[in-house]
Amino acid sequence: MSTSNEARFRDLTQFNLDPASIRRLPQEFCRRNQIVVLGRVDPEGDEPVTLGMVQPDDARLLDEVRRRLGRDIEPVRLNGFEVERALALYSGAGGGIGELLIPFDGQDPGPEASPREVIDHLLQEAVRRKASDIHIETYFNDVDVRLRIDGMLHQHFTHLSPESAGEVISRLKITSNLDIAERRKAQDGRFRAVFTDGNARKPVDFRVSVVPSPAGEDAVIRVLDASQGLLPLSVLGMPRRIEETFTQLLNNPEGMVLVTGPTGSGKTTTLYAALNHLRTDTRKIITAEDPIEYYIDKINQKEETPVMSMAQLIRALMRQDPNVLLFGEIRDRDMGELALEASATGHVVLSTLHTADAVGAVVRLRSLDLEDVDIATALLGVIGQRLVRQICPQCATPTEANARQTALFGVLLEGRSLFKGVGCDACRGTGVRGRVGLFELLVVDEALQDMIAGGNSRTLLKRYAREHLGFRTMLEDGLDKLDAGGTTLDELERVLPFRQIVTERLERGEKAGQG
Repeated sequence: MSTSNEARFRDLTQFNLDPASIRRLPQEFCRRNQIVVLGRVDPEGDEPVTLGMVQPDDARLLDEVRRRLGRDIEPVRLNGFEVERALALYSGAGGGIGELLIPFDGQDPGPEASPREVIDHLLQEAVRRKASDIHIETYFNDVDVRLRIDGMLHQHFTHLSPESAGEVISRLKITSNLDIAERRKAQDGRFRAVFTDGNARKPVDFRVSVVPSPAGEDAVIRVLDASQGLLPLSVLGMPRRIEETFTQLLNNPEGMVLVTGPTGSGKTTTLYAALNHLRTDTRKIITAEDPIEYYIDKINQKEETPVMSMAQLIRALMRQDPNVLLFGEIRDRDMGELALEASATGHVVLSTLHTADAVGAVVRLRSLDLEDVDIATALLGVIGQRLVRQICPQCATPTEANARQTALFGVLLEGRSLFKGVGCDACRGTGVRGRVGLFELLVVDEALQDMIAGGNSRTLLKRYAREHLGFRTMLEDGLDKLDAGGTTLDELERVLPFRQIVTERLERGEKAGQG
C-alpha cells in the first residue's frame, strides 16, 4: 500500500471513471468520507484499487475500504469538488470523464435548484461572460450576486435568499476542500471545473475566499481561466515602441524588470506574457508566487506555503540554477534585497510593485530601505500600467467632453476625437467590450543610473526620462487610444490618478504658453 506521503494531489481528468466500479462502495459511505473509486476494478483480479480521497492520510478509513473491497488500496489526493463530481456517476448514467463536465447550457436552475446546481450555473455564467470574479454577498434581508466583468461589478439575478445562501456557500466550501463547520474565520481554497461546449472541453481553475459576515458568510470566487490569463505581448495593447523595448529588456542576461500599478491593473497578465515570450528550451524559468494563478507548461512554478515563507522559497530557488526568476510581488525589505541580489548575480528578475506610475517604483524601493546604488545597478526598466474598457466597435459614435471633463483635461483635449458606445446587442447594452492596457515604460540608461544612485528626486528622474529617453506617460498613451476610438474619456478619468492628469495639463499649458 502507498503511504500518505506518496498520495500527492492529482487532477481528476487523468483518470478514467467506471460507474460499476464506483458502485462497489456504498454511495452514502463514499459521500460521508469523501472518497471515490478511480479506474476500472476487475472483479476477478487482485490488483490494488486506486481510491480518490480528500484525506489520504486517514489510516482508519483506508483499513475500512481495504476490508470492504478485499484489495490493497492506492490512495490519490483529490479535492472535495472532484470527488463529488466523480460520485455523480453513481447512478450509472453514461460513462467516462465526460459525465463530470459542466455544460454551457445557459439554463437558469430555478428557485428549487440544489446548491450544486446553483454553483454550476454561476461558474458557467462567469466563464461564458468572461468575468474575473463572482461575488456572493449575504445581508439580513437579501443576497447579492455580482460578476466582475471588464473591471466593473454587474448584478446577476439568482433565486438565492438569506435562508438558502448558507447551503450554497457550504457546498462551495466542500468543493474547495474547506472546513464546512468553521464560520468564524476566513478561509481560502481552490478547485477546478471542466466545461463542455459541443465536443470542446475547457478546464478552468477557481480560487475561493470565504469570510464571515454579520448575516452569515460572504464568498468571492476568482476565475483563473488560463486562456484569458496567458496572452502574447502583442495583444496587451502596448504601443509598438514600448513592446519592442520591453522585449529587448527581457532578453538581457541579468537585471530587474518591474511591472507597477494598483490591484486589478493587469500586472500578472503582463508578467505571464513576458514569461511566455521568454519560454524556450535554453532557459530555466522559475516563479515564486502567492498563490499560483495560471499554470504554464514547462515553467517551474512554486508557491509560498505555511512551512516555507516567500523569502525562504526564493533563497532556495536561487540555488536551482535559473536564468529567469519571477517574484509575485516585492512587498518588504527582505523581498527587495533578494530581488536585488538575484539580479546582480546573473539572473533576470521579474516582479511587481504597487505604485502609481513607473517612476514611482524607484521611490517605493527606496522606502523599503534599499540602497540607491543597489537599485540603480539592478534596475533595467519599469512598466507602469492601467486597464481601461474598450468601446464596443459595433455601436461606437462620436461624442463631446462635458464641462467638468473640459475643465479637468483642458489643453490635453485640443485636437482630440472623442467616441463612446451607445449600447447594442453585441455589448449587452453597455457600450463597452473587453479591456486594453495603458502603458508607460521607464528605461534606466547609464545617466539615469547615476541619478538614481545619487538620490535624485522622482521629479528630476521623470524630467530626464522625458527629455532624453522619450518617456511617455500612461495618460499620453490613453489620449492616443482616445483618438483611435479605443476607449472613452470617462475611462481615462476613472483609472488615471487625478494628480497625474492635473500635472500633465499644467505642463502642457506651460509649454504652449512658452511657445
